Amino acid sequence: MPGDARSGADQDSERQIIELREEVLTIEKEREVYALATVRRERRVREETVRLELVTEVLVITAQPGGPAVLLDGVPLAPGETRELVLYQERARPEKEVVVTQEVHLVKRREVEVTSVQVELAYEELVVNGIQAEGVENDRT
Repeated sequence: MPGDARSGADQDSERQIIELREEVLTIEKEREVYALATVRRERRVREETVRLELVTEVLVITAQPGGPAVLLDGVPLAPGETRELVLYQERARPEKEVVVTQEVHLVKRREVEVTSVQVELAYEELVVNGIQAEGVENDRT
């Protein structure tokens, strides 16, 4: 080509591209689930028998023979007759109260373990063997 400024040697040269490659490490982590836990409070019922003493206070009235007349609610008490009058009587009235008997602390903890993995990675190098320049002898001994 007349307007080309390249020399004849440049026009005759051949270009070639060589790609050098290497392995790059990629690590994927896999999670193994060993257990799943569901935590909940459940209400349980138990039956208990409680022993207690209930008091009843009674006034006992006995008319003595030959003594003064005793009137009870407007009715005369015959000599030797006994009547009881309840002054008070205790009754059991169960009441329930909810109280804290125990505190349970639940903690979910993650432990991180640092580990090393030895891996061999390959890579490519450009190696040139047997270059012989013009006028230079290849010296092999």
